[in-house]
Amino acid sequence: MTSFAFGPAGWSYPDWLGTVYPQPLPKGFNHLKFLANRFEFIEVNTTFYRIPAEPLIRGWLKKTADLPGFTFWVKLNQSFTHDRVLNPQLISEFCRAINPLAEHGRFAGLLAQFPYSFHHTFENNRHLEELAARIPREWPLAVEFRHRSWDCPPVLDRFTDRKWIWVNIDQPAISNSLPLTAHRTHPEIAYFRLHGRNAAAWFSGEGRDARYNYLYPASELGQIAAVVRRLQEEARRIFVSGNNHYKGSAVQNLIELKRMLVPEAP
Repeated sequence: MTSFAFGPAGWSYPDWLGTVYPQPLPKGFNHLKFLANRFEFIEVNTTFYRIPAEPLIRGWLKKTADLPGFTFWVKLNQSFTHDRVLNPQLISEFCRAINPLAEHGRFAGLLAQFPYSFHHTFENNRHLEELAARIPREWPLAVEFRHRSWDCPPVLDRFTDRKWIWVNIDQPAISNSLPLTAHRTHPEIAYFRLHGRNAAAWFSGEGRDARYNYLYPASELGQIAAVVRRLQEEARRIFVSGNNHYKGSAVQNLIELKRMLVPEAP
């Protein structure tokens, strides 16, 4: 039977105060623990920008210690996906830093988020192969592309052979952007990430907040839910993430989507 897991991308956003988090914050309030009590997983964004110190990781484990089913998807550092530099020492430091999550059973897997400029070419295929070869084989690897050139049988077959997880995404339909797909390439896991449909700001250069400033209406969430349901008979675990984070839209939309996909959910 398929189980669903819902979770936002990140948890440290000043604009969530008064929308997701209470304002003023109660004494001793912890943002991560607040979300972990409401969702099944969370994506770690900070690892995209820097390698976290071990005390920070231990803090995450402590704050979620009473929630045994809660897990983390960890976003790979931008050096590996955007700068496309595979420094062996940096990769080793990265893996060593997040290993405590795996040791304590809180690690869902690695998320490699590639930009729109990362097209399906021989060089980029080789980069992906080399990246995957440098991380622990037993760690689940989810790969997100944003350019539609990757959506082709040879790539999907290779993902299936290597048990990599194809990340299905919803993003603005601009130029050669990858449309919302319903692919399952891992024997048990399927992954969906929702970025919003703010086409006007997507390539505007206005910044992260502008790009992901989008609240899905119920009609669009219904369309997305219909696509997600197509994998219920194939995947044992379906992860659904919201990256339309500005002003807490992701949290609101994930709660609404959960009610559509899991009717018995509170």
